[in-house]
Amino acid sequence: MKKFTLYYLLLLAVVFNLASCGDKDEDTPAPSKQTLLTTKTWKVSKAIVDGEDMVQDPFLGYFYQYTYKFNTDKTYTFSLLTISEPGMWEFASNETVIVLNPGTDDEERWTITELKENSLKATYVDPTDNSKTEYEFVPKL
Repeated sequence: MKKFTLYYLLLLAVVFNLASCGDKDEDTPAPSKQTLLTTKTWKVSKAIVDGEDMVQDPFLGYFYQYTYKFNTDKTYTFSLLTISEPGMWEFASNETVIVLNPGTDDEERWTITELKENSLKATYVDPTDNSKTEYEFVPKL
């Protein structure tokens, strides 16, 4: 009789464990990259140009005041203090690259290294001088 009781208790524990394994987060699909990009206004928290932290530079520290608002209609607004500049954007390379002002002389290609709900990291290589800028963005509050 003890064997049967132990067997049923063990079976009950296994079934209970399997039933509780399902995580509610698994039922909710992850937001798309476009949703992650367009639901917030992004503010530069770090800008490293060729290895030098520009946010900390007293002369070039204006980087930390850059904001970008990407819209679902593929427009964006870049802002610096009281200056705002509109533009167009699109994804490229299987949504791993953000192209700003595609097909224009002002085109920039940002390689996304991280895109999460509260973090955007991207790298831009200037084609004119090959300088590399690594941006980190956080949501603007």
